[in-house]
Amino acid sequence: MKHGGIVMVALSAIMFFGAGCKSEPGMDKGKFSELNRTALDLQVSIASGKPCDMPDTLLPRLVSGTAALKNRMNSEGERTLLAAYANLLTTYKDGLLLCKYRTDLSQFEFVPRGRIYVFQELDPLVQKYDLSTESHVYRPTGLHWRSIDGDSIKVIWKNAEFQIKIIQNMINYN
Repeated sequence: MKHGGIVMVALSAIMFFGAGCKSEPGMDKGKFSELNRTALDLQVSIASGKPCDMPDTLLPRLVSGTAALKNRMNSEGERTLLAAYANLLTTYKDGLLLCKYRTDLSQFEFVPRGRIYVFQELDPLVQKYDLSTESHVYRPTGLHWRSIDGDSIKVIWKNAEFQIKIIQNMINYN
């Protein structure tokens, strides 16, 4: 009889405290279908070996997709997934910025072939992705400047691929 009383008290406590707990709704993966398609298109573009030649539509799709969902998150899982897409968007923008400075149009004649001049706008990327730099001196003026390897863009695109894998895991396992 003692054990029965303990069981009843335990069940009563569970019901009492459990009634106050609110279960969070599950993740509505359908909300993210367009963002997921965009992430997969980005992944295909990176895998093509020419990520700097991506379709111009990818960036607006990521921007509008994340903005549209910003106030429609119903669970912590959805908020976390949207944050992962926002991180992907940031990484993608970083990659596009480096692509912009990698083109021949933005190169100066004094920049060695295969190097990218580190403009002030690129400094945050150099630090964020820990890109190795090379110091130079412009002989006519004696001014110091830095450059990064032209393949530094691969570091950013690998980061984007990693972000996409995180997103896919979140979708598949939540």
